[in-house]
Amino acid sequence: MLFRSVQGKHMAATNQVITDAATINWNMDLGSVMQVTLGGNRTMAAPTNFIAGGTYMMIIKQDATGNRTMTWNAVYKFAGGSKTLSTAANAVDIATFVSDGVNLYGQLLKAVA
Repeated sequence: MLFRSVQGKHMAATNQVITDAATINWNMDLGSVMQVTLGGNRTMAAPTNFIAGGTYMMIIKQDATGNRTMTWNAVYKFAGGSKTLSTAANAVDIATFVSDGVNLYGQLLKAVA
């Protein structure tokens, strides 16, 4: 995990802003926190370079139009199977994951305001 800064008792992981595309690719070597604003219905590809014991976070934003959907690669496993994003214009969802080196197990916090 890349750390951007350490101050006192706080650590900040490197934040990676990913360019929106039909298929979103996340190289976790470039940051364990990623942010993307969706401009259409998207597919989240299997990430590269995740490790067992790693923790990762996504900040997923809807654009001003909203109603964007995400199709997830099978490595993403969600608590209760819930992986449908909020669809309101400008909505923000946060997904957090822990990895066993093969899959990413997480939960989706929806409509953060």
